[in-house]
Amino acid sequence: MSTLKIISWNVNGIRTRIKNKDINPIFEKEPDVILLQETKVQYEQMDKKFLENSSYNFYFLKSESARSGGLASFTKDEPKIIKRFFKKANDAFHRTCVLDYGEFILVNVYSPSGNGKKANFNQKLDYFNSLLYFAEKNKDKNVILAGDFDIAHKEIDIFNKDTKVTFTEEERTVLDKLESLGYVDALRLFNDDESFTYFKNKEENDGARLDYFFVSKSLKDKVKSSTVLVDVEGSKHLPIEIDLKL
Repeated sequence: MSTLKIISWNVNGIRTRIKNKDINPIFEKEPDVILLQETKVQYEQMDKKFLENSSYNFYFLKSESARSGGLASFTKDEPKIIKRFFKKANDAFHRTCVLDYGEFILVNVYSPSGNGKKANFNQKLDYFNSLLYFAEKNKDKNVILAGDFDIAHKEIDIFNKDTKVTFTEEERTVLDKLESLGYVDALRLFNDDESFTYFKNKEENDGARLDYFFVSKSLKDKVKSSTVLVDVEGSKHLPIEIDLKL
């Protein structure tokens, strides 16, 4: 695969996105890989006609409930190895899919929200400790970490600087540590401006950048573009896209 196009999107319910045809523009772009988060579906509940008409291989992680969780990864080329966890089966909370193609490793990331009780926030930090362990172990390989991190990294990445959600020091430090391992925020290779991917109120621009592509140091110069697909509607999140030449 000499070129690689990946689209990642927190769809906030894949069945709704399929029913309303919100997902069509993503598949019409025919990327090599489509990573979806917050599918809110079990595999057996999926639209079988939609899957049968797809030209992609697909891999699902069940949702925590009909109201939260769930991952789906659609790939044109079948990975050599597929793992649904970082270190051990119980540390991913059904929120990780590692696709190893040999030439590169792609990780579909969907962070726990961390909202509510202290235990929920600790769960989120535990998840990212597992991600950081994986990232450090594989930092010398071609690695792409993609998805909904539910963290606004810098002040430019959030509208409400005083919010207590997604913008705590502990959360921001996670992405600082990731960068200290040599991983690069792909969007910032091309865009230094405010560029949100999630909106509480789009008309008032009350949003945050919670969705990312982080690439390992070896891939930095291979990234040809990284963008937010601002014209795709449906979810509270916007899709993000990356193009690499491997």
